Amino acid sequence: MSDTESNPDYPNLPVNLFDKPIEYEDLSEKVPTTSSTPKDLFDTPLPLDKGKENMAPGGSSSTSPFSFSTRVDKKTPVNVKLDRIGKLTGQENYRIWSASMTIILKGIQAYEVVVDGIVPAEGADATEVDANDHLCHTASTIFIQVVSQDILEKIVELEKPNLMWTWLRTEYYRDSAYALVSQIMNLVSLPTQYSGNNLSEFISKFESQWLHLTKLSKGSSDSYRTTFSAFLQEDKAKRDFLMGFLVKHHKNVIDNLTTKDCLLYADVKQQLMDIDTSDSQDDTALFASKPSGNQKKGKKPVWNSDSSSPKSKTCTWCKKHNPGKSEGHTWNECFRLQKLNKEKKEKEKDEEANITTETKVRTKSFYFDTACTSHMTPYA
Repeated sequence: MSDTESNPDYPNLPVNLFDKPIEYEDLSEKVPTTSSTPKDLFDTPLPLDKGKENMAPGGSSSTSPFSFSTRVDKKTPVNVKLDRIGKLTGQENYRIWSASMTIILKGIQAYEVVVDGIVPAEGADATEVDANDHLCHTASTIFIQVVSQDILEKIVELEKPNLMWTWLRTEYYRDSAYALVSQIMNLVSLPTQYSGNNLSEFISKFESQWLHLTKLSKGSSDSYRTTFSAFLQEDKAKRDFLMGFLVKHHKNVIDNLTTKDCLLYADVKQQLMDIDTSDSQDDTALFASKPSGNQKKGKKPVWNSDSSSPKSKTCTWCKKHNPGKSEGHTWNECFRLQKLNKEKKEKEKDEEANITTETKVRTKSFYFDTACTSHMTPYA
């Protein structure tokens, strides 16, 4: 017989103590009176089966409570639009794809289930198990819509979203030394892709490449990467790289900005964006001031007071020569006047041709008198 059984001051515990979790309200309310009773008797966790994770009633670890049922609201189904997410095609777009999926998984509260692989504890109630299944089905439904057909054929049989996520990360995520060097090359090659136009688009690409490089350098415990990561997080370093990339095309602007060492990256970016906006406005004004290609030189464009209302137009020629038919057009659009002018021109040409044909050239000989001081002839 053990000491516990021989001591009448200890409460009577169930026989199947280690077969099921203990609920303290089932224990006897008798309080030990001997001085040998440990003070922390009921504060000390009861032994559990070895090899099983210590999970709270909700299904998560006792150190980080997690409840599946509180994350599912079947009365209000989750509606996620996936039209803005490009399908995963491979390593080339995995970084953007995984970042987008992380936001979506957190939005539907399934991030821990998919990425961390949290599952309900053994013995969890049916509500928790059902909620976990619901989150898994929702995540799996999203997965099959945001990957290419080739990748879908490889992951669809895995069924569980955590297995899908793990397989994709293992297959396409690259955090090697080569990946870091490759990203540095992508960053420093940006100036060769810039022609001096659309400055805002270039700044957007620069920020994206800088952020990716920062994440790669931060995701390692190597000392050189840690140092490099600290360098990339320096605001002035980011500022100087941007100005250095643009000095070839915007020398005067960059020279002016470099004289102010107190400027932050955000200040430099704002001034560059303002310049880009003003340049766009100048180009628009210049385009509007240029005459259209079909406008003839020497003629001023005709402006109508209300071009959207044809009935407000009046032809002054028709008003005089064709009363009642002058509405709806102007004199320079009048087809009757144009027809009349054309007929007049053709008539004039015919008359000139007839005159030339009827006129006969006289060829009578001339007699010259060298003693005359002047000569006259009746023929033109």
